[in-house]
Amino acid sequence: MITQEDFGKVLQALSRTLPRFKPWDETAMALAWMTFPEKAKQELTREVWLYAAGQRRLDPNPPEDVPLDLQLLNYVFRNENGRANVQWGLKADLPERMQRPHVFNPQPVPGQVVLPPEPAVTNPLLQEVAW
Repeated sequence: MITQEDFGKVLQALSRTLPRFKPWDETAMALAWMTFPEKAKQELTREVWLYAAGQRRLDPNPPEDVPLDLQLLNYVFRNENGRANVQWGLKADLPERMQRPHVFNPQPVPGQVVLPPEPAVTNPLLQEVAW
């Protein structure tokens, strides 16, 4: 469960570091917390919230028509028509996504098969060859 303090700290930091954002004041932060989906408050953890913030910073094409707090939900909750649907729950592959926090993890494309990365193939005999 995310706390109001963690919620506010992340949003305050993001609003100060993202381009074209004004820092949020206490009134804006209070409104965002009071209107934030209750189910999201229950399901989010500090680690997941920080991951979402990192993904927002890395997103090459973030949604500009949605408030910042709701933008973050897109990165961790299942999406419906390009928006987070909190009722559908967290993304099924969120643990795998969170293992790559410094790389932007885009939304899955419907019908696209995503294969796990394959380990590099190494041949011990080739390691001694001078290329």
